[in-house]
Amino acid sequence: MIARLYKSLQVTICPFSLPLVVVMHVVGIVGLLSPYQELFRLLTPLNLVASAFLLWINHADRSASFLLFAFIVFVLGFAVEVVGVQYGFIFGQYTYGSTLGPKVFGVPVIIGLNWLLVIYCIGVLTESLTLPVLPKILLGAFLAVLMDTLIEPVAIRFDFWGWQNGVVPLQNYIGWFIVSAAMLAFFHAFKIKAENKLALPYYFVQLFFFLILASAKSVTAFFGLILY
Repeated sequence: MIARLYKSLQVTICPFSLPLVVVMHVVGIVGLLSPYQELFRLLTPLNLVASAFLLWINHADRSASFLLFAFIVFVLGFAVEVVGVQYGFIFGQYTYGSTLGPKVFGVPVIIGLNWLLVIYCIGVLTESLTLPVLPKILLGAFLAVLMDTLIEPVAIRFDFWGWQNGVVPLQNYIGWFIVSAAMLAFFHAFKIKAENKLALPYYFVQLFFFLILASAKSVTAFFGLILY
């Protein structure tokens, strides 16, 4: 019955996955730059869950190794954030705001899912390249740092998290590179099948989403005028 339901969801939802992802992020951009940004901030965890669902529906590998990989990345992602918040190791001194939802040990539970989405999509991207495993891991870690570079100004502005003295330290990017490389090593070690038509577009939609928001301070007033 579960297999039948999954197949039905694939048939009905997969063709619309990319348009849904694009619409969600366009609506998110408009909402976060509008006078109603407080409401749209609170929808951030829902956006992550919906994105994870769409990626799962498009994912072809249902093996135990994939489930183990997903579990490890989720738990490891959450654990390194707890260490980071509680002790200032790995990424530097920072604290989470209210945007990402309920917290445990000062870290939003949803952050493990965020790590999984980033690493999974980058893993699918790099696995499709004709490169040895080590260059794939290093390239993937670089792409993860690139993503974080765009996320940081948006995260600070919309209260995802905040840094001591308001400055993102170099340690954060080094930490992102090391943690991402470790997670991607699991992806390639478990030989996860790179069969997901949504993963690559989702990564680039995310890049453009954060790029637009990171550079959008000058257009916030424009959206405000339209909506008022």
